[in-house]
Amino acid sequence: MKHNVWRSLSVVSLLIAVFGAAPLLAEPLAKKPEASAGLFHPKRITKIPEAPEDKPFAEHFVVFHISSGDAFAQKLVLNNAQNLANFYGPDKVVIEIVSYGPGLRTLFKENAYSKRIQRMAKQGITFTACANTMKAMGRDLHSLNKVAKVVPGGVVRLTELEEAGWTYIRP
Repeated sequence: MKHNVWRSLSVVSLLIAVFGAAPLLAEPLAKKPEASAGLFHPKRITKIPEAPEDKPFAEHFVVFHISSGDAFAQKLVLNNAQNLANFYGPDKVVIEIVSYGPGLRTLFKENAYSKRIQRMAKQGITFTACANTMKAMGRDLHSLNKVAKVVPGGVVRLTELEEAGWTYIRP
């Protein structure tokens, strides 16, 4: 016990010797600093994806994935996608949410977020469902939200979009 107390006092003494008796906490900033130049548009390693015909001015291409059946995880993905769309505006960003595994439940008609997903689709956000998962769950197109589009494989879709230069986000 005495050894730990002396060690703690030695560490405190060392910190005071190095940093002086001034407090170690930073003062709050008077104003929010500006973003560094070029921070939001670094030089791309891959080419910028081509904008689809319905969004010719898109500069950002983002794919989210949901593979969890948990309602909180589903809400988090929807919130993140909506926040991104709100930040850039509907004309500047293309967003796709890929659902597979237990996350496919996000796109079921009976899902609690069904109406929200329909509103987000009207804003231009695309929702895709994994055909492999649908088959494994015994679901067909009629059991999905009417805005859902089916892709052969969710992981395949993510791979193809990343290879095309899309930004991949897994909240």
